[in-house]
Amino acid sequence: MRVRDHFRAHGRKAVTLPAALRDDGGAQEERATVRNLGLGGACVELPLDSAAEGQLLRLDGAVVLQLTAPTLWDPLTLRGRVAWLRRSTSDKPARLGIRFEHQEEGSLFSLFQLLGSTPGSS
Repeated sequence: MRVRDHFRAHGRKAVTLPAALRDDGGAQEERATVRNLGLGGACVELPLDSAAEGQLLRLDGAVVLQLTAPTLWDPLTLRGRVAWLRRSTSDKPARLGIRFEHQEEGSLFSLFQLLGSTPGSS
């Protein structure tokens, strides 16, 4: 088993939420699925046919995650950086971990409410 040089300060919930992922400049956008979510970050999966994989998958690259949930009126926009990544293979989609950089209290509170209303394991 590999030793990790980090730990998660916040738990994560297993979810399946539709999202859009784009680079910070907004030049490249891709549909995505959020697989787990917490106050500190998320695991995001890109489709197998993702044309944007090369642009979006850069370690420490700034990204914007816009997720849609049935409990929210509007999509929730969260800024962050790519903490880890796994490129796609012929049978597995690309996945990346996003470390959130909360800059607005409103989006952090919306994320907190979303996590409280979303069933799932932590």
